[in-house]
Amino acid sequence: MSPLGVGVIVLAALSGVWLGRNLDGSLPWVWGLVLCVPVVAAVQTDVARRLRRLTTGASSWLATKRFTPLPSDGQDAWGQHTIVLNALGAAHERRGVQLARERPWRRELVDALVDPALLFSKEGRLLAANDAARELLGIPIDAADVTVVQAVGSATLAGVVREVQASGAAVTVDAEHGDHDLRAVASQVGDETLLLVTDRTRERRVEELRRNFVVNASHELKTPVTAIKTLSEALAVTVDTDPDRTRQLLRRLDQESERLTRLVYDLLDLRRLEERGPHERVPVDLAELARQTVANAVDRAEERGIELSVDAPDHAFVAGVPDDLQVIVKNLVGNAIQYNSAGGQVEVSIEPGDGVQVLRVRDTGIGIPQQDLARIFERFYRVDTARSRETGGTGLGLSIVRHAVESHGGTVSVDSLLGEGTTFTVTLPIEPPH
Repeated sequence: MSPLGVGVIVLAALSGVWLGRNLDGSLPWVWGLVLCVPVVAAVQTDVARRLRRLTTGASSWLATKRFTPLPSDGQDAWGQHTIVLNALGAAHERRGVQLARERPWRRELVDALVDPALLFSKEGRLLAANDAARELLGIPIDAADVTVVQAVGSATLAGVVREVQASGAAVTVDAEHGDHDLRAVASQVGDETLLLVTDRTRERRVEELRRNFVVNASHELKTPVTAIKTLSEALAVTVDTDPDRTRQLLRRLDQESERLTRLVYDLLDLRRLEERGPHERVPVDLAELARQTVANAVDRAEERGIELSVDAPDHAFVAGVPDDLQVIVKNLVGNAIQYNSAGGQVEVSIEPGDGVQVLRVRDTGIGIPQQDLARIFERFYRVDTARSRETGGTGLGLSIVRHAVESHGGTVSVDSLLGEGTTFTVTLPIEPPH
């Protein structure tokens, strides 16, 4: 109640007391009460009216979402209340306009991001998700106004969104989603939550492959190095006392040193192919390269009675790196001889395809079991470990072939029947990849 209303009630009470004393001189308080009651009722009615007006005005702001200033009643307490309420309404409207401008901008930002991104409301409903997020998390295009769990399909990711909404601080978390290893960063953007997701599956697999590569390479290097050290110690004992034994040890020492040399060069080739960036392509005559490679392998093939043949046109140009293409043909021909049967055959053929040259290397050797075909291009994977080590194989040849072919924008495949032979097919683009 305003001071004015209190003053009116007090004045009415005093007037009633005065009238009671002057009219009949008895019970002056009764007259005071008689005059106070209607005055109090009138004041209360006025207060209720003013409150209803303020309440109705503020409610209309919420209903229409538009701010309309309430009329002021002057400079009294009610007028001051009206001024403060109008100020709050104006501030709320400005904030609403600002948020209305920001929300579309945030959603456009989510759509523009390259990495998977999602935007959630403060109530935990999906507001926006870009194409990368929908593809990674399997969110349907028409999915809208769904919960966090429904959108991300992961309790861990949903939990980090709720944690950010509760604390307001950015949170980073690692999570699994199907076959994917994810890293998510959630942060508060205004009154909404932005979730950025990075697919680290390939990165994790590369790290695992790198660790395995170091372990396998160390093991492979250790074998010839240990053999060379052992042979050198044996030579120190036999060199003056047993010439025949010495010559035998020297032959084995030469074999192990060649094996170590091949392994080192294969490791260097593999590292070069994996880490080298784009390289200038030049026209390379694949047919001439195949004929030279086969010619260089004739002596090795004749030692085992293996017949080599080449079926290729006069010229078969492809866009490539000469050394890398030579590595492809050399490894395939070398494997065809190494894993062939005595008296077998190796056929190298080249024929043009649709914008490509198709290289095939077929042998009549031992073949590859079906369960091993999917893994033969892995580093250090051997189908016949004993034979590979006996013949000096490093277990890297086909991995090198795969990397070299893929760096040229080509493909490599294999068909094999156990005991009947194997055919490797390589397609290489005639024009350089764009």
